[in-house]
Amino acid sequence: MNDDIRPSVWVRKFPIDGGLLLLDVSSNCLFAYNDTARFAWELIEAGRPVEDLEAEFERTWGIPRSRARADLRSILGQWRAQGLIAGAESGPAAAEIESSVTVDGYRAAPARWAAEWICTIGGIAMGFAVETDLPSVRLFLSHLETPDAWPQTRIEIRGSVSTEAVLIRDGLERMRTSDPGLLVGGLWHSVLECIHPNVHWRALIHGAALARNGIGLALAGPSGSGKTTLAAGLVSRGFDYLSDDAVPVSEPDGEIVPWPLPLSIKPGSMEILKSRFPELGNAPAYSTKGTEARLLVPAAKVWDATTVKLRTLIFPRFIEDAAPNQRRLSQFEAIQNLLTDRVWLGYPITEARVKSFLDWLDDTPAYAIFYGTLDDAVQLVERAIA
Repeated sequence: MNDDIRPSVWVRKFPIDGGLLLLDVSSNCLFAYNDTARFAWELIEAGRPVEDLEAEFERTWGIPRSRARADLRSILGQWRAQGLIAGAESGPAAAEIESSVTVDGYRAAPARWAAEWICTIGGIAMGFAVETDLPSVRLFLSHLETPDAWPQTRIEIRGSVSTEAVLIRDGLERMRTSDPGLLVGGLWHSVLECIHPNVHWRALIHGAALARNGIGLALAGPSGSGKTTLAAGLVSRGFDYLSDDAVPVSEPDGEIVPWPLPLSIKPGSMEILKSRFPELGNAPAYSTKGTEARLLVPAAKVWDATTVKLRTLIFPRFIEDAAPNQRRLSQFEAIQNLLTDRVWLGYPITEARVKSFLDWLDDTPAYAIFYGTLDDAVQLVERAIA
């Protein structure tokens, strides 16, 4: 391995126990790594050559030099690919070269819209137009379509000559990205800005949000983790539904702002939920990932629900036949779980936004829960917010 390794000047490190958290301001990406990676990064920051890193790994972890070399090769290879370290093998760091890439304009070519529609959300008529087909976006807004309304604002998603999609609101470019999750987060954020123009946003978390007796909670996790089924189960037990797909969290108090998109109920959950929600039998159906799901559309009044402070963050995971289990997460484990899936911290992500989010996360209890039945999951949630 080449001895010439050093952190890219674009990278910012945040103090956090239990791991390593890095922000690359050039790529607008936040990365979380384990404690072993933190150990390696601190040695690199100190200017230690690779040979010293190998020796320190061998001594600290009590492993053979060959294993230490292989582990370091894997870590450094990943960091080079992500542009987090500079060195002769990885080419110049992003800050060490002048960009030769010109910003390509989306206006150079006539628009070729894949879809256009109008929705009225929070009393605001909005026009949508997408060149990139985003069927799920329109589907989840379909119950809000008002084709005869006169749009007060227009949100577009355009293609570009690169692989990036460009998000435009009222003719002004808001962001460009090749990350579908970031694009959807930016789209939802643009809608939220329209209906809540005076709100400052801390984050949009991929998940569902509910409340009971003024106590707000978020169920965060990737698709398939069971969060939507659990959200529906909690609603059937008297919790107030606030949002799904995105949990908008405002500043400065960390309040959940309602974003009540329909709950997407997969076939595996239909049998469990149909007795609690008879309307599922006639709910709109759609195809997703090779199966047919149904949309449980919330009452329109939820858009006007009162904001509540998000007091507990829960990462649910359904495991068939699993005994119920609950574990309190550290601040690092919580941010690592969020980054493994999807969390929107603004565009561009800034050091100040990350620090603010970490301070909020440090004051917000987070739990991982594991369960094999919906009843067990509900009990675990009730215990977490007690």
